[in-house]
Amino acid sequence: MASDVLRLDGNGNPRTLRLFASLVEAESRPFAAASSEPAENDLVRAFRGGATPAVPIAEFLERLQRCNYLFDGGVYILAAAYLALFMRSPAALEAGIVVEPATAHRLVSVAVLLGAKFSSPRYYERRVESFQVCSGESIRSSELCPLELMFLRALDYRVFIADEEFWRFFRILLRHPAPARSVACAAKKRKAEEEVEPCRVRACQLAARYGISGFNQS
Repeated sequence: MASDVLRLDGNGNPRTLRLFASLVEAESRPFAAASSEPAENDLVRAFRGGATPAVPIAEFLERLQRCNYLFDGGVYILAAAYLALFMRSPAALEAGIVVEPATAHRLVSVAVLLGAKFSSPRYYERRVESFQVCSGESIRSSELCPLELMFLRALDYRVFIADEEFWRFFRILLRHPAPARSVACAAKKRKAEEEVEPCRVRACQLAARYGISGFNQS
C-alpha cells in the first residue's frame, strides 16, 4: 500500500493532494455562511487573517506542490490527520472555529506545513514565503509561525501519528469520491460541484466508520 501513497496523478502531483483538497472543499462549502459572521475570539480571527485567498484549495495546494516539489503523498495524509485532530481539540471546540471558506486556506497551510516537517526532512530547504506567493499574497509569510504555534498548542504538541492512524486516514481519503483532474475544466468543475453534498455525506459516514467525526462538528 505504500506505493499507493506515493502514486502521482496525471499532472505529476501526489494523488493524495487532490483527495485531501476535495475533502476540505466538501467540508467547507456547507459552512460558507460562517464567513460573514463576526469572529468572536482570537483563534477564529487568526485563521481568517486579513484576507481570504481567492484561489481554490486544490489549486492553492498544487501551487505549493510546484514550489515545494519535495512534498510526497504522505504529507497530505498527515495534513488530513492533523486538521481533524485540531478541529476536535478543546481549544477549537471552545472557539467554535469551523473549516469554512475564510479559514480553510490557513488551516490547510498549517496542517500541510506540519505534515511536511515530519514527512519530508528536506522541507527546511524551502521557505514559508511560498505560502504567501501561492495564496496570491493573501496569506502573509509572517502569519505562519503564530498560526503554527496556535495549532500546536491546540494539539498539546502531540504530533506523532501512529502507523495505524496514518493508514486509517489514507483509507478515508481513498474512499472519498475522486475529484476532477483539472481545476481549469469548467465542465468537470460543474460536475464536481453537483457532487459536493453526496461527497460530504459520504465523508462523514466514513469518518464515523473509522472512529473520527470529520473536520467540522455537525
